[in-house]
Amino acid sequence: MTGLRGGAREGAPMTMTTTAAVLVVDDDPRNRALLAAFLAPTCAVVEAGSGEAALARFAEREVDLVLLDLVMPGLDGLEVCRRIKAHEGRGFVPVILLTGLADQEHRNAGLEAGADEFVTKPFDRRELLLRVRALLRRREQEQRILEQEARLQAQLDELRHLQAVKDELFGLIVHDVRNPLTGVIGFVDLLAHALRGRDERLARYAERALEGGRRVEEVLGSVLEVQLLESGSVPLHRARRHARAIVEDAVASVLGSAGSVTIEVQADADPVLEADGRLVRRALENLLTNALKYSPPGSAVEVAVRQEGDEVELAVEDRGPGIPDPLKDVVFQKFGSVEARSGHARRGHGLGLHLVKLVASAHGGAVSVRDRDGGGTTFSMRLPLV
Repeated sequence: MTGLRGGAREGAPMTMTTTAAVLVVDDDPRNRALLAAFLAPTCAVVEAGSGEAALARFAEREVDLVLLDLVMPGLDGLEVCRRIKAHEGRGFVPVILLTGLADQEHRNAGLEAGADEFVTKPFDRRELLLRVRALLRRREQEQRILEQEARLQAQLDELRHLQAVKDELFGLIVHDVRNPLTGVIGFVDLLAHALRGRDERLARYAERALEGGRRVEEVLGSVLEVQLLESGSVPLHRARRHARAIVEDAVASVLGSAGSVTIEVQADADPVLEADGRLVRRALENLLTNALKYSPPGSAVEVAVRQEGDEVELAVEDRGPGIPDPLKDVVFQKFGSVEARSGHARRGHGLGLHLVKLVASAHGGAVSVRDRDGGGTTFSMRLPLV
């Protein structure tokens, strides 16, 4: 092998991590001894006299950097470099190729094998130590990043576990509440029916209690449905349905709570969806209920059915107060109450619009909200055609 130049230029003392393990691979024992002498004050040196021995040492212990001779009998430096770089589970292990062959062809071959640096023999001691120090610093940084990623992954795994436990516990609580609630609603309904015509004052109280119980039942149902949609546990019962028929079913189900607000359906076409009609209708009911809640008395809520390319847009438009631009990204979030974010009293539980988003996503669609011309808001749900 080509000899090494040991005469280093004088300069500032070199500092490297004392725990760094450097594998020195060279078939010439004199070269190994000289490299070990250079590195010994700052590194733990492991020697190997052949490519085969180098791979054995690398497998036996943790190595932070490899100084590897290019030309050796048996496995040459290029093959050893390739195998070291292909080794899994070690992270970034820098390799410096030591070579007396300075032509570009050999450098290109080294780069293809995965080498990180080249030092040409005879080399300068200070240059070698600078390159070693820089690569060890890079390995230390990469190891720190890997450790941080591992800690973050462990924290994410723990959060997922806690989320699963919370969802399971919440589901059990909701289930256990719904069972007695069903009985309470039933008995209050019987009580209200018995009081009608006998004691109107008590009958009104019973009606209010019944209305409150049904609202609680509705909230619990929404919570369960959102939870199932988020976990992907709700199978989609797809069938071909005319979009206008789904819209009219949804409108009919909310008319009783419209008061003086009218609901108008505008359909430019009647496209056919291959969708879960029950879920899409439920999503539209939530959009309509939301629009009615914020519409001024005597105004109109419009439901538009539009076919645009290979999508169907189902839009619900109201003349309410509108939604500030900074909060438009909030409304479809879970518990994303606009009032609560604005510092006002909450007017809903923040699940209705989140369910709309989940239903659209389950069908491969999307939701959006925008200002309506002339005032108000347009909520849009886009679903793919058949």
